[in-house]
Amino acid sequence: MSSFQLNLNPLKEPLGFIKVLEWIASIFAFATCGGFKGKTEIQVSCTTGPENKTITAAFGYPFRLNEASFQAPQGGNVCGVDWKNYVLIGDYSSSAQFYVTFAVFVFLYCIAALLLYVGYTNLYRDSRKLTMTDFVITIVVTFFVVGEHFSLG
Repeated sequence: MSSFQLNLNPLKEPLGFIKVLEWIASIFAFATCGGFKGKTEIQVSCTTGPENKTITAAFGYPFRLNEASFQAPQGGNVCGVDWKNYVLIGDYSSSAQFYVTFAVFVFLYCIAALLLYVGYTNLYRDSRKLTMTDFVITIVVTFFVVGEHFSLG
């Protein structure tokens, strides 16, 4: 095995430059999905008075919507009616967790590939197995990313 020699030239080539772009895209993928928080609201119009009440259900990653319930304002009384807990419908946690896990694996793979490109350029260029393995992994990653985008809409 050859020793580590820093060579930034592969980053100027499409091989390294695209891997840097993949690395940045993977950071955005797991950061945006893993850190997402949202809410949905119901506006209730009271027939007895001029004021409206807002009931909110907050949710976030991993999108187990069946665990997020609409929370009534303080006191639990909405327009003179005691509010029961109503939950949202759906559990999208498996898709979201797969997406984040896959993005983390792509992130780690890109770091390893960039380390190989920049530090062990000669070893990478001389080995057919390394180049073919890198190519196959990149094709598999591309297939999954395109599949995720089509499945998410």
